Amino acid sequence: MESILQILLEIIKFTLPSVVVAVIAYLLISKLTEDNLKKLDYEIRKANNHTFTPIKLQAYERLVLLMERISPPTLIQEYNNSVLSALELKNIMLVAINTEFSHNISQQIYISNQAWTLTKLVKEEVIEFINLSFNMLAKDATGIELSKIMIDKMIENNSQPTQKAIDFLKAEIRLYF
Repeated sequence: MESILQILLEIIKFTLPSVVVAVIAYLLISKLTEDNLKKLDYEIRKANNHTFTPIKLQAYERLVLLMERISPPTLIQEYNNSVLSALELKNIMLVAINTEFSHNISQQIYISNQAWTLTKLVKEEVIEFINLSFNMLAKDATGIELSKIMIDKMIENNSQPTQKAIDFLKAEIRLYF
């Protein structure tokens, strides 16, 4: 009995330190691996930010440009001339808005959901603004008359639909930089 107890003590004497060393080694290796993964993740994020930040900034720039291009004053200045009927001018403006929007649809990847939702809403608001202005005219109205109605409504409301989106995009980009 005594020899069995001595054998067990001898076994414990050799195995206990081995188990302790193994547990400590496992914990150290785990911690080292975790730290290395965090460092690698940081380096990857840093490299991605170096590439991604200019693209993100460009997306905001392009959307501000979109808002400027689809603003009613810009559309009037760009497309109004004395030979167009109100219907022709309205249709030209709507095509221009939809074309500009289509060219920039991929920018939604780089901006916040709120900014993209606002961009879509403002596009629709400008279209509605043009349609409502057109509906106030007689069937044989000229493009000049449509432009005048649009300008009068903007002055009356003291706002442009696209300005709120531009202000939002500027404020959001300031959060990043």
